[in-house]
Amino acid sequence: MMGRRSVLACLAAICGCLCLLLFWKDDETKELDFSKASGFYDEPFELVLSAPAGTEIYYTLDGTDPVEHGTKYTEPILIDDATQHDNVHCMRTDVSVEFVSDGIETYNYEPEYVLPDYPIDKCTVVRAAYRDTDGNFGVVETESYFVGYDSKAGYDGMNIMSIVTDPDNLFDYDTGIYVLGRIFDEYEGAKYAMGHLWNTNYAQSGIDWERPATIQIFDRDGDMLLNQDCGIRIQGGMNRLKTPKSMNLYSRDEYDNMGRFYVDLFGTGYMADTVTLFAGGDDTLTKSQDAIVSGLVADRSFAAMHYEPYVMFLDGEYWGVYWLTEKYNDVYLKEHYGIDKKDAVIIKHGAIAEGLEEDISLYTDMMTYMENTDLSLPENYAYVCELIDMQSYIDYYAAEIYIGRYSDWPVNNEALWRTREVSDGEYEDGRWRWLLFDVDGLALSSDITQMDTMANTMERSAMFRNLCQNEAFQRQFATTFMDLANTAFERGHVDAVVSEYIDFMSEPMGVHLKRFFGAEDIDLFLDAMADIQSFLDGRRSYIVQYVKDGLGLTGTLASVTVEVSDAAAGSVVLNTIEPAFDENGRWRGEYFTDYPVALTATANEGYRFVGWESDVSPDEWTVDNETVAVPVKGGGVWVKAVFEKAE
Repeated sequence: MMGRRSVLACLAAICGCLCLLLFWKDDETKELDFSKASGFYDEPFELVLSAPAGTEIYYTLDGTDPVEHGTKYTEPILIDDATQHDNVHCMRTDVSVEFVSDGIETYNYEPEYVLPDYPIDKCTVVRAAYRDTDGNFGVVETESYFVGYDSKAGYDGMNIMSIVTDPDNLFDYDTGIYVLGRIFDEYEGAKYAMGHLWNTNYAQSGIDWERPATIQIFDRDGDMLLNQDCGIRIQGGMNRLKTPKSMNLYSRDEYDNMGRFYVDLFGTGYMADTVTLFAGGDDTLTKSQDAIVSGLVADRSFAAMHYEPYVMFLDGEYWGVYWLTEKYNDVYLKEHYGIDKKDAVIIKHGAIAEGLEEDISLYTDMMTYMENTDLSLPENYAYVCELIDMQSYIDYYAAEIYIGRYSDWPVNNEALWRTREVSDGEYEDGRWRWLLFDVDGLALSSDITQMDTMANTMERSAMFRNLCQNEAFQRQFATTFMDLANTAFERGHVDAVVSEYIDFMSEPMGVHLKRFFGAEDIDLFLDAMADIQSFLDGRRSYIVQYVKDGLGLTGTLASVTVEVSDAAAGSVVLNTIEPAFDENGRWRGEYFTDYPVALTATANEGYRFVGWESDVSPDEWTVDNETVAVPVKGGGVWVKAVFEKAE
């Protein structure tokens, strides 16, 4: 992703290692000792607990606090495959209004939820603490054991997370964050009206609805990466109504004296303080849309989160397929863009998500100008380019329009950021930049392949509509849009990404869909993935025409072929992309004839750039330093970058 700093990544890794040395709860420093660490075991075994002389150990196997509910430890605990034990939490019907509404005026989903009629996969959760002679308890320690999972389906290539918390934190009638609860029962409005869906325990937000938990994270090879106390909250908007639910995980000093999850969870070189365990939102049947789109556009000039695939166990019970992803906050901006955390301002849904209360004026002043000013005038547009990073805005809007976002976007489900103060850093110029999130609903569906989301976006966003009246914006948007269409959303590329996802996720999603919807085969997943692929395969011709119409372009689409004399000798940047040349050193795309394409050649070490060859006369080129602008002709254009070995 743009904006990463390798130096910052190294510093974060060093800091993480130091903190692990200081705070990691390893077997050598814990006063309470488990004879086996959390992890995966082929065969059952006896777990031995030990503590300082003169103390007594109390433990639980159901996630409850051993200080309050523990059984006195007197002999080793048999740890076997816990799947054979009775289903408990997965049999609850108070975790979604869908279970109790009989379909009356609710947010309906297809298919309907069912309770599992078979023993779902489980792990053994052991929580223990010792009590000294004065009756004082030590720190509660938690471990999770998975026995016999080599032969179970749905885990190959997946990370595993075990979340352990006292069940009351999740399911208590008054204080549980995962249930309808007392708030639902005492609501005085229409029992199953849409408005009532927000009057539930799980719809509540804020620190008052955060609960303590312990998480254990295992990588794809089953090795434990993290064992840490943290806070958990239910995350999201309408997807709170579903099950399983998304969760935010918070590392705070009051839980672990660390303030970060000191492990590189996303391969980015930094350690986050908050992460999201994302259940897929409206993308119930594939859980693919956010991850796939974010991956396709990861190199653009707006932020796109990283996604890591997980299977989550909640208090020892299989709780389905998730994505662990980053959370946009001040730490994210610091690590990815190198800004001062205290200077970060994030706007989400038109409100302050990060920063000071008075920072909202930075946003409202910008929006007021954008929505109420004639932006066709060059001087006004020049000022706009001081307010926002225009390439970030165009990249973001072009991507959202291409994938068919509508209804609750734009304006809603939109996020952007800037620094409060202006300084010399690359991203400390005070300009607004965009953050991609929530592309899991009302997009990427075959039903909307032909939808004119260009016109829809112009209708909903006065800012976008005004910008589209400016000639410089039209040119930059049109060329950027085709850059995306020719690379990120190019059919061959998209088909390969979707096929890879299907191969990887079919088995895990088969287990997931059986658990929550009773599906006995993988057809639900495959049909839903086929629908996404149908949209992506058929989208281009429609949306390209809509962009042309919306911008008032008069030209046609024509081919642009870029070639290099030697693919090992150098690279070419075309507009905003770096084409990936085939084995013959050639790349082909399509662009509107209304505007030229800009090309810049860069020689690799040991080579030098000689010049350009083209079927367009150099008299028609525009040269700006090392960049050449070549007009696009109706019959197509060919351009070749010539390199030679340097002496």
